[in-house]
Amino acid sequence: MPSITSRRLPAPLVLALVVGLAAALPGPSLAAGPIGRITDGGGAAFNLDQASLEHRAGEQQSRRVAAPRGYLSLVEIEARLGARDARAARIAAEQAAAEAAAKAAAEAAAKAAAEKARAATAYSGTNHVWIPSLGVSRSVESFACTRSTPPANTMYRWGCAGTNNVYLFGHAWGVMKPLHDAYVSGNLKLGMKVVYADGNGRVRAYRVTAIKVVTPDQVDWAIAAQSTPSMTLQTCVGASSERRLLVRLVADG
Repeated sequence: MPSITSRRLPAPLVLALVVGLAAALPGPSLAAGPIGRITDGGGAAFNLDQASLEHRAGEQQSRRVAAPRGYLSLVEIEARLGARDARAARIAAEQAAAEAAAKAAAEAAAKAAAEKARAATAYSGTNHVWIPSLGVSRSVESFACTRSTPPANTMYRWGCAGTNNVYLFGHAWGVMKPLHDAYVSGNLKLGMKVVYADGNGRVRAYRVTAIKVVTPDQVDWAIAAQSTPSMTLQTCVGASSERRLLVRLVADG
């Protein structure tokens, strides 16, 4: 009788037994069977199926995507950027306005300085009067307070006026016609400039401060002494020159 160790099953029989055993054992289910064991932190273990794992993976992904506390939303960022841009634009506009104002002030100062320099060189001489806006440039003669002969067509400085009152007069149809016409047309304005060079060659600018029309006997206001350097211009107005036009000026400085 052969020994056990020498006995061998035929190869076809062994193959059939292996295949049959494999077919009899149950296979794992991916859909419903347990596929993992996870502890809950206290040592207890529990099984998770595929759907549970996918749900937990989704929650973890959401937690990674959600912005941490303190972050700004896109709308908030855009709002803050808009506010910053508006503030920058406002600051730029204010700076531009300040620069424009400074430039205008500098230009005005330069213009005033140039005008003053031109005045210093343009007006020179003795016993002369200029009214630039009316195109007047006339020499001035003295008319004594005691003179009885009628005035000629000349610009006079009357000797009856008080101190600090350069009193100039002339005919409305002649040397003072520009002043007469300016009053009649409404172009004689306060602030009008007059320049006068006295007998010593001192040149001074005056500005109109008052305009009056009076009868020939009302002379007190016209010839009164003044507290500051002043000037009075006189000519006639009216259909028959029955009234007197009086213009009071004060020196610029």
